[in-house]
Amino acid sequence: MNKRFAELARRKQALIDRCADQRAELSALCERIRSPFDLSGTLLGVGRMLKTHPMIAAGVSSLLVSGYAGRLLKSAGEIVHVWRLALPLWGWWTKRRKRP
Repeated sequence: MNKRFAELARRKQALIDRCADQRAELSALCERIRSPFDLSGTLLGVGRMLKTHPMIAAGVSSLLVSGYAGRLLKSAGEIVHVWRLALPLWGWWTKRRKRP
C-alpha cells in the first residue's frame, strides 16, 4: 500500500512539473501574439484622439499636404532602419538582464 502511495505521489509531481512547463510555453506564445495587438491598440488610440480633437487632425493633414511631411518621413525611415538594426541587440540585452 505504501508503494502505491509513493508511486501516486511521484506521478502527481511529474504531472505538476509537466503542467508548469506547458504553462510557461503557453505564456511565451501568448506574449508573442500580444505584441501586434498592442500596436493596433495604440493606433486605435491615436485615431480616437484625432476624432475627438479636430484641430489636431487639421494640423496633421495640413502638414501632410504641405510637403514638409516628406522630409519628416525620410528621417523617420532612417530612425526605423536604425531601430531594426538595434532591435536584436535590445532583445539580447533585456534577456541578459532578466537572468538571475
